[in-house]
Amino acid sequence: MTIDATAPAASEPACAIWNPSAAARWSLVFTPVFGAFIHMHNWHLLGQPQEAARARRWFHASLAVLMLQLFTSALNARLGSEPMLLHPVGLLFLVVWYFGAARQQARLVKARYGASYRRRSWDSVLICAVVAGAAYASTSALLSLLLDATT
Repeated sequence: MTIDATAPAASEPACAIWNPSAAARWSLVFTPVFGAFIHMHNWHLLGQPQEAARARRWFHASLAVLMLQLFTSALNARLGSEPMLLHPVGLLFLVVWYFGAARQQARLVKARYGASYRRRSWDSVLICAVVAGAAYASTSALLSLLLDATT
């Protein structure tokens, strides 16, 4: 899907947005769940509801992959096996998400606004991402312990 980078002809978005390229880079640390969430909100702020809905689908798919990794990891702990397929699947999903969705927003913002647009602060969302990551790690460890204890 292509988006006209010139419409609407505005020098800057009405609201401050997060840098979409930085969101994609942060997804290397915080998974595509983080980047898709940021891009979903950016699309809303950019007045692109169809793209926001598409980003929401990527967000849900990212959550599904993360949950699959969580349960597969716990199951592997129970079975005493190594999760050989988990890491490549997560990395592959990140690459597919980047080329399938993230790059489009970065290109649109660069074409339409260049480097001169109001930017949202990363402080609160990065703190939330760290808390969510800690909760995910804790849940993964607890689930693995619970499943391992039943053997």
